Parts: sequence; C-alpha cells; structure tokens
Amino acid sequence: MPTAGTITVKETLDLLDGAFQGLSDSIAQGGYAFWLGSGISRERVVGLDGVLEKLIDFLRTHTTADPACPYGKALEKILGMASPSADERKEIDLAKPVATWACRKALLGRLWNQYSKVLSVEIPAESLDYLLWVGVDFRNTFSNQNPDAEHLAIGMLALEGTVTELATANWDGLLEGAMKALGHSDTFYRVTVTGDDLRGAAAAAKLYKFHGCALRAIEDEGKYRPLLVARSAQITSWMGNDTFKITRDQLEALIQRARTLMIGLSAQDENIKNLFGQVNAHKGWNWKDEPAPIVFSANELGDDQKDLLSVAYGKEYEANREAIWKSACLQAYAKPLLLALLLNVLTTKAKILASDIVAPGLGDDGHARIAHGLTHLRDRAAQGADDDRLLFAKGLAGGLARARHQLQNGSSPAGLAAYFPVDEQPAHLMKGKLGLASTGQREAAAAMGLIGLECEATAWAPGVDDPAEIRSAALRVSSATAEARIFFAANDDNITSLMECGAFDEDDDDVVVICSRRVTERQQRNPRSRLRSGKIAPRLIAFGPMLAGAPSLAGLREAFRDEVGL
Repeated sequence: MPTAGTITVKETLDLLDGAFQGLSDSIAQGGYAFWLGSGISRERVVGLDGVLEKLIDFLRTHTTADPACPYGKALEKILGMASPSADERKEIDLAKPVATWACRKALLGRLWNQYSKVLSVEIPAESLDYLLWVGVDFRNTFSNQNPDAEHLAIGMLALEGTVTELATANWDGLLEGAMKALGHSDTFYRVTVTGDDLRGAAAAAKLYKFHGCALRAIEDEGKYRPLLVARSAQITSWMGNDTFKITRDQLEALIQRARTLMIGLSAQDENIKNLFGQVNAHKGWNWKDEPAPIVFSANELGDDQKDLLSVAYGKEYEANREAIWKSACLQAYAKPLLLALLLNVLTTKAKILASDIVAPGLGDDGHARIAHGLTHLRDRAAQGADDDRLLFAKGLAGGLARARHQLQNGSSPAGLAAYFPVDEQPAHLMKGKLGLASTGQREAAAAMGLIGLECEATAWAPGVDDPAEIRSAALRVSSATAEARIFFAANDDNITSLMECGAFDEDDDDVVVICSRRVTERQQRNPRSRLRSGKIAPRLIAFGPMLAGAPSLAGLREAFRDEVGL
C-alpha cells in the first residue's frame, strides 16, 4: 500500500472513489471547509522548514565568541529543543550555513512541531517578536512568494465554488498569489484576521488567517504586525483576546455548519483544539455522521490530531477511537490530494452537464456510459500528473481556461488566459440550471465523454498542447493513422470568431470543431487552391442535432467517429 508521501494522484482518486467517496462527493457540493497548515507550503521558503532554517542561520551568523553572546545562547537553546544526538552534534558546523549540515533535515523535522516555542526564545533588550520579524527577515521572506501546486488547486476549487471557506494558521500570501497567477484579483478572497476585515463589499470566498497575515503586516505594520500569532504565549492567549473575538465566533460557526478537511495542519496549537472543543460543548458533530465530519490529510494521525478528535467528539471518543481514527485519516498529502480533488470536482461537474443534454435516444445506460467516458479521461489525466505536479496544475488551469474561452467566447487569447471555471456554483446546483443551456457546455461535456469511451475502446489517444499558444485546441486526439486538434464552440458564430482570432483557419486539415448548435456552410476564400492542394477543410460537427437525433449510444458513437474522421 502506498504511504501518504508516495501515493500518486491516480491512487488518491482510487481512495476518493472508494472509502472516501462520501468526502469527495461532499466537496464537489461545497460541504467541507478547508483548514490549512504549514504542510501545504513546506516546499516553499515560507514553509516552517524554511522559516526555521533562516532563523538558525540568522542566529549562527550573529553569534560571537563571547560566552555571554545573547545570539549564541538563543541558538544553543533552539538546537537543544531538537535533541541532537552525539553524531548529529558533530555535524553541526557553526562556520557553515545550515543547508550544508548533514543533520539539517532531522533537526528541522524535530523543531517543526515546536515552532511556537522556538519563536518564543527571547533576545534581551529586543522586542518579543524580534526573532520572527528581524531574525526571519519577515518582510523579504514573505513579500515575494511563488505559489505551488497546492495553492493553485485550492484557487481553482474556490473559483469553482466548491471551497468557499478556508481557515489557515499560515501567515504567507501563497493562496492570494495563486489567485493572481490564475488571472483573478487577490480580492477574490475575503482575508480575515479580525472582525474588522469581514466588513465591506462581498467576496466570493472567505479566508480566515487566524494567526495573522504576512502581506497585511508588511503593508500596514502598525496595525497587523502585532496580530502575527507565533509565540506560545500568543497562541494560549488567542482564545481570550478580545481583538480576535469575532474571528473566533466565525470559526466556531464554521465548524458547526461545515465538515472539516485539515490539510498540512498538525493541530498542535492549543487554540485550534479549543475551538473544536467549544463546538462539541454546544451539540457538535456525531462521529458516525457520513461523510466523516473531521478528516486529516495524514499518513497516520499524530497525538495532537487525536487530541482534537477527542475534544471534538467528547464522551463518544474513548469507546470508538479506533473507528474514529480510521474514518478521519486520509492517507494522501496535500499535492496529490488537492490535485485529485480538483480533477474529481471538474469531472463531477462535466457529468452533470452531460446528464442535461437533449438526447432522448440514449436512455439511462447511455448517459451512464458517457459519464464513464469522462471518468476514463480523468484517470488518464491523473496518470500524467506526478512527474511535475506544479507544471500539471498550471497546465490544467491554462488548458481548461483556453478551452472555455474558445467554447463560450469564440476567443483564443495570446498567453495564458484567466482561469474560466466550469461554473461558479457547487456541482449539485448545476443540475437543470437554466443559465447553462446556452453555454454549449452540456454538449461539449457529452462529446468529451464520447472521446473518453473511444480512447478506452480503440486506438484513440488524448493529449494536450501548450495552453499558452493561440492555436492550441481543447484536446489533441490521435489514432494509429491520423491526428486531430479538437475545438469546442457553443455556436456557429464562435466558429467564425475562432478563425478570425487565429485559433485555426480554413486550410487546417487537422482540425475538428464540435459545435453545440447547428453549423452553416462556409464559402472558402480560394476554392481552386484547395482543389489543387487536395487539402481537407476543418471538420465542423453540428453536435447538438447529432445528439437529439441519435437512436442509441451505439448509433451516436458510430456517427461521432465518422464525423471526427480518425
């Protein structure tokens, strides 16, 4: 069995299709709030590993030979918290950067769960937050941040309307940076540190940064620097600090009304456990509820996570703890889990779109088979996600954005287009939605399902091109003898617009355009040239009428294959 650290995106999808299907279905319906910890930023400098390494290097370079040197004393105290062995002590060379120490990973790993104690170490005559603000070089460390696959996936899930409430103990601005990278304003999130931040114009998603916000502390040091919660005493006093009362009330209400998925969060902080304990004291969740009310992304539950479950479920915990642990531990870390959840949400939405097509001849079995074809494409995509997960997340965002702009707007802009969600509401609210009838998405989703069936049953193979290229299609499909760029267009006008903007032209013989409505005949500009060259014009498929007239799924598939011409 794979571990949470070795599991692939496809294996994670298998979990979501199996023991955790209830969770994946509920997330597609907006039923879970995400609680995020430093684990989702661990491969960025702003992850706790990077913060701790930077801090140790700061103390190391400021330490002098004076036995009373306050920096040397602080450094020795922090290293002592990591309990280095005799051999590890020999590997610590204060003349060299921490990155060169052979024991670096082991030491940082032990300090990771003690970050608040580390940042509580004081330098005499300096401010209590000196190690955080100066030692970590807070302004530079947290001002320029490049989002990773996790942050992009969360951003897409938020734009899809399936994760609209998030709580994080992280200070960094990686989630906001991801939203910008997706082509949207960082004001998409209502970033909330105190109750004041909840006031004003409505936002699409709430992001509770209950331990403070680095970007705001940098922009408005006087107001937000004191609100950075890092030291043990701050975490302990947070529950009684009136500054955070409205945020506490909102988080307790969030725990009551939404299920919780914790990703990259060890739950070591006492204030987090206290919040869940407060909710249990006022008729909280029942551990038997389906899907599980509290789930951790973890290889195995740590003591702090078990403590949180204990206070959350109260008297029911002791007798049922092993069953609770099993239901609460999803063995996949942030990257594979979030990418799998994103693929599942997109596929679920596509299935709902395809279920609303006008195709009376298909029947229930035909619709089920089209849904299966979409699942097949999902799984094929997942198999290519693990080599470079950040590149995959970027490609998925860019590819879907280009396909949606082409389908609905008849445009194919240069460079990476802004992410264009399938729909801004959760999946279950899309069923029968009147506003979707004219978008062409229902027919496009059904066509994707047919392509998936052909890829599973024949020699067809799906692929994608560079999503930043104007002439990239939604999909590239090849057979043993031919290859085609597959474009989708909601209507005939959009086909003309795609040619006018340069997505393809009338001389491209590798283009198939699947139109959700009828298609008119087009007069070629130079028919004699075409006759001399023997080129075949782009194949324009009036797919909506094809669906409406299909006598059965088998008949539809045969007609579709003939029109695609592979």
